[in-house]
Amino acid sequence: MSSEPGVTIQTFTDLDAEHMTLLLEADPSERIIHDVFTNSRAYEIRVEQALAGVMLLVRRNTDTLEIANISVDRAFRRQGVVSSLIDRAKTETIRLGLRKLEVGTGSTSFGALCFYQTCGFRMDRIERDYFVNRYPRPIVENGITLKDMVRLSWCLQQPK
Repeated sequence: MSSEPGVTIQTFTDLDAEHMTLLLEADPSERIIHDVFTNSRAYEIRVEQALAGVMLLVRRNTDTLEIANISVDRAFRRQGVVSSLIDRAKTETIRLGLRKLEVGTGSTSFGALCFYQTCGFRMDRIERDYFVNRYPRPIVENGITLKDMVRLSWCLQQPK
């Protein structure tokens, strides 16, 4: 999608209300979003002039980049916007000479779990009680109280 006319992916450095509104759809804590944002490289994707999606990338260690937050405006879902952002994250992983791109999502986020796997991510591990320990109020998704974080990764293939 990003190579289509009128579609741009670019970094941004000012976290405004429009970005925050989208990021809050993926993480209900403004404080956590601000903390992540200060340590991230932030990307936005625009279709014409409309903000379609945002993504925060954080370098976790010497070989891993993490998609710490990614969200797409409801009007632009199922149009390839999130796939374009993930492709940009993969490109950044390669550009930085890193081996792995990681993403975490809730164990009750069934659509996201399926989608990330279609993008080439594989399940790595489960962080038990991640959401219970991090957020003061329960998060309910798909009728289930969210407790655990599922970590998935996409690894750059090593030469044989």
